[in-house]
Amino acid sequence: MVEAWIRSLIHVKHIKHLTLINYLCPFRPNTKPVTLDLPPNSFSHPYLKSLHLGRYHIKTSHAFNNCGNLMNLELTGILAEAGVFNAVLMSCPSLEVLVVVINCDKGRGLLKIENRNLKFLYLSCYKIDGIEVSTPNLDILSIGSLWCERENVVFENPRLQFHRNYWTTGKIYAHTSYCISCPDQEKKSIGHEFMMSRSQEFLSEFSSMSVSVDLANTKQVEMLHEVLAAWRGEMQELEVLFKKCNAPSAEVETSIGRTKKQFWEVKKPFSDVNFTAYTVWLSDFSGSKQEIAFASWFITQGMVIKTMLIKPSLSSSSKKLEIEGAVANLKELPKGHSELDIIMT
Repeated sequence: MVEAWIRSLIHVKHIKHLTLINYLCPFRPNTKPVTLDLPPNSFSHPYLKSLHLGRYHIKTSHAFNNCGNLMNLELTGILAEAGVFNAVLMSCPSLEVLVVVINCDKGRGLLKIENRNLKFLYLSCYKIDGIEVSTPNLDILSIGSLWCERENVVFENPRLQFHRNYWTTGKIYAHTSYCISCPDQEKKSIGHEFMMSRSQEFLSEFSSMSVSVDLANTKQVEMLHEVLAAWRGEMQELEVLFKKCNAPSAEVETSIGRTKKQFWEVKKPFSDVNFTAYTVWLSDFSGSKQEIAFASWFITQGMVIKTMLIKPSLSSSSKKLEIEGAVANLKELPKGHSELDIIMT
């Protein structure tokens, strides 16, 4: 019956989004997951773009054959062999959003994710030996929990190069790495849109984030503003890596109708954000006016509770005295939290 229903929805009614969650009776907690055994190419149809499967046991990848149509795939609470997971992901080369919350069946294994189109990736993997991820265009990597050794995890992504990550923060809480980008000033990135639409799941209390942003790009600053404004509860740790744009520094009008100078001096971004983090890292700090304004708001508005660590840019060694002076001035600002410690590393 379920097989016929799924086939009708996908291949007859041509739905674009399908969510199939197995209901687990709360009065039978030890019930084994239901095996989802569907014919080959069940999810292969040009109209189907988004698929979410939850709480199933999958024995084969046949249902995912030729699934180049899928753009979004969520596998939550799925039990399968590592080889089955790998075959499923290989059959979906067009994915832009991937959410993986899985348990490996019949022993452990190595999970492999290779995708040039992926923009958002969430991982929580249990009973697994290791993970290999090659996603050169990934904007957002969010890790909930990984039950494997650090040396068995390989991420190949030149865009997400941060000083802090899931392991440096102690594997105690979830960590998200986000390279903010907006090639089209009028549009937000696919990964950003997905994360914001599910902010209650991915921007949760007692987790941490590393984000790279160009403060001279007003659209990127607005996207960071959206993330911090949507964050639920207190963040454990925030790392902000300041990207440097090679564009001319002239005060030109942006596509959203205001100059960079007006944006920082009149709008004063982040001054209205109800956000707090216990620890804030400011990496590649060069002492620019935007960076000083950014740090000042965090200090004076009480957005950082315990410690602000400022890591100067290696390319700014000639400005060492200027940066030290800027940090000294930041230390003199009135603090939203009196116990706040400001350190230059």
